[in-house]
Amino acid sequence: MKRKIETLLAGFFSVSGLFAFQVFNVSTFNHINSIVRYHDRLCIGTDGGVVLYSPSSHRVKATLVTEEPVILAVPDPLSPDVFFVEEKSLRRWAPNFINSDWLADLPRVPTSLGIDRDYLYIDVGGTIYKFSKIGVKEGSGGAGEDVLWCGERGSIREDDPSIAPLMPHFINSRTMGTVDMKVFYRDMDRLWVGTDGLGLYLYSMNTWQVRDSLLFGLVTRDVRAIYRDGPDLWFGGSGGVTRKSESRWIPYSRDGMLLSFDPLITDITGDSAFIWFGTDRGLLRFRKKDGSFWALSASLPAVYVRSLSEAQDRLWISCDEGLFSVVPPAGTYSQIIVGTAVNQVLFHSGLFYYLTERGVYRAALERPASPTPFEDPRGWLNFRSLCGTSYGGRLFLVTEAGLVIYDAGRDTFSYAVPPISPKGADRVRCDASGGYFFLTSRSGLEMMRISDFHWRVFTSYDGLPDEEVLIVLADGDTLWVGTRKGLSVITGW
Repeated sequence: MKRKIETLLAGFFSVSGLFAFQVFNVSTFNHINSIVRYHDRLCIGTDGGVVLYSPSSHRVKATLVTEEPVILAVPDPLSPDVFFVEEKSLRRWAPNFINSDWLADLPRVPTSLGIDRDYLYIDVGGTIYKFSKIGVKEGSGGAGEDVLWCGERGSIREDDPSIAPLMPHFINSRTMGTVDMKVFYRDMDRLWVGTDGLGLYLYSMNTWQVRDSLLFGLVTRDVRAIYRDGPDLWFGGSGGVTRKSESRWIPYSRDGMLLSFDPLITDITGDSAFIWFGTDRGLLRFRKKDGSFWALSASLPAVYVRSLSEAQDRLWISCDEGLFSVVPPAGTYSQIIVGTAVNQVLFHSGLFYYLTERGVYRAALERPASPTPFEDPRGWLNFRSLCGTSYGGRLFLVTEAGLVIYDAGRDTFSYAVPPISPKGADRVRCDASGGYFFLTSRSGLEMMRISDFHWRVFTSYDGLPDEEVLIVLADGDTLWVGTRKGLSVITGW
């Protein structure tokens, strides 16, 4: 039976006077670089970091998200710690912590990393260097007999006759196309195979049938778009999208989407029949009925889509060229605004609100192509408007001057200044839930308690994988936070 394992790195944080919360990080663990097993610890080095997996319980025990791909990773036989190589840096990680410690710089990227009870052994260009477990170089030469190796010295070569039944060494996937097998690790009568995008496969070496498959997290490292569609969640960024269906992570690459280009997913929305993806080259459509993708190049120009909105049975496409609307599934499009870039469209209290590079405009439902400037007492809505959301009967509009909160029922305005100015930002996204307003920035996730306008900023110090936050989705009592270096899930706020 194939199992798709959700991988999460957990940490707990308390914020005085605000809320207590937990941060979990999900990264690109599907690209495998090394595999080694010690007792019930399968240690996996991936492009997203380190994964510790328990073969007996069939669950992920811990993960570490790293800045750069982890080439090699081995477990310490005397402690829970893991030693790994990130680029040309030797590091040590205690799985109950969210960060690792630097031990030593290496002259070149090694091909193998070994460990025994006393030392670490690093194979660089055929020469084995011995290090203490605190990173002190002890010299060069041979290694002991009881060394646990990962990399070339611990894996089976691709041309080894024992794995000839797996030829050719690739997997055909409906969602990812052709994916190469990269790492072959023998585990008694089983063979662990690490792939370049589809995680791990476990084969029986007696029957050569798949006994298990483990898919870890996202297909893309940067997360720019998040959308909930009923029980499913969709995540997009550079190179593809990932669909989370219950505990299964389903990646879709360019090959799986049958595209001739690598899409940069900028936004996602959907309806009862389709999921719509905004890209840097126009619009993609996923049909739920048969799981097929289609690029709508015939009905829409190849524009850079800034955001997507669904309102009044139409799909609204905000882009550099202005604002387009399309009648799904593939009707003719009409251009509503020309001459300025549009960042987002909101529909609130029977009116359209257009957030543009020249300020905020609004239009009546019957005349969407006839917008007028939306004025406020301070004139903040005349500034470049970046994003907005509707919550609790009010509009939250983010401009370069600050946050404008508009109560349409009372026709009143309130104002707040975010700790990190959005001025000059290329991309800003926001959402609101549970009495809080959330705003992305280049230096963290900004959170404002709506009742008293109290702000707090979450950064990598709090557990986010990166300072630059690209997208946030308030999903009930869960926050999904996309950054340039992975996805975070914040709960308990």
